[in-house]
Amino acid sequence: MFPSLTSFSQTHQAPAKIRETTTLVTVSSSSFNNPAAKPPESTPELSLGSYGTAVQQLQKQLKQNGYFTGPIDGIYDQKTELAVYNFQISMGLLADGVVGQETLKSLNNPSLLTSFFSVSNLLKTNLNSASNLPPDIQGILDRGVLVVAVLGTDNPPFFSENPQGELTGLDIDLGQSIARELGVQIKFDRSAKVFNEVVDLVHHHKADIGISKLSISMARAKKVLFSSPYVSMRQGLLVNRLELAKKAQNKRPEEVIQNLDGKLGVIQGTQYALFFAKTRFPQAQIVEFETWDDVVESVKKGEVLAAYRDELEVKKIVLAQPDSALDIQTVALTDTKDALAMVIPWDYNHFLAFVNTYLDLNNLNYTVEQLINKYPDIFKQVP
Repeated sequence: MFPSLTSFSQTHQAPAKIRETTTLVTVSSSSFNNPAAKPPESTPELSLGSYGTAVQQLQKQLKQNGYFTGPIDGIYDQKTELAVYNFQISMGLLADGVVGQETLKSLNNPSLLTSFFSVSNLLKTNLNSASNLPPDIQGILDRGVLVVAVLGTDNPPFFSENPQGELTGLDIDLGQSIARELGVQIKFDRSAKVFNEVVDLVHHHKADIGISKLSISMARAKKVLFSSPYVSMRQGLLVNRLELAKKAQNKRPEEVIQNLDGKLGVIQGTQYALFFAKTRFPQAQIVEFETWDDVVESVKKGEVLAAYRDELEVKKIVLAQPDSALDIQTVALTDTKDALAMVIPWDYNHFLAFVNTYLDLNNLNYTVEQLINKYPDIFKQVP
């Protein structure tokens, strides 16, 4: 399929799968004092998505021991999973939020329960003590500050300074929300001059997380962990109409673009310069520029045939400068994907799960159209 300019479609997430669990064998406390009593050979696991009487029984036990504060409704939801996870930590079990044989044994053994902190006791002491939380989360809580790496150059609607000198934008909002969920302050590190320096700050543990319009790539995945995408879009081209016509001659414009062999402008230090352009357009002559404005100006002057970036930035030019449509045209590459995600240190596995849970619970995965509607002032026509 040749790349073409298409309408934007909204991302829909599939509903969570739910399965019914109606039986769960309860091991009475007396069985631990009776060697002849044998636990059942198999017990169905309970996990996120389970429901039924077994889950109700689980919730009752968790509530009795101070771990669960939600309704006894028989639905294994996020609150139930978190209660199980906290129980497992306090019992010294594998903390995975799944109720199996070992978790069930601990729930039904009063002597074990009294030998460890219950949640009610923990609430009276320090919920953020090192005995409760994984070290990556605990380190942030102990410091009291979430350090977020962001590119030093403004890139609205993701991050930019307003006239009052305050940072605003989608990435800034996300960072502040995650800090609030953790109950800590936030610090933005804007020392990075190019996007990969943001990745390096996180890789070297100089920042807890990078939220900076970062494209997912295999090269970056060698250094850091990626969150689930919070923006999903396609790649795009801004093409000089006259130069495209010269190249086309007896060919269709789509064929020229598919096999582009002219000059292709990109921003230096981005994944478009380091990876995407070379793999997508191997015959093109890659020309790197310091800024996106420089790339766009070069396209308008016909110094390069096309500019290569994500469809949001390409569309932003046309929306802000409608007169430019006389000289340039936009192309969305329908068979491509440019997903933006947060980057997290390679050994912060639980913090990664925390961030992904936040994104999932808030159903955050923007499309280009949703971003344009969310930040209309960014895309309005330039007078």
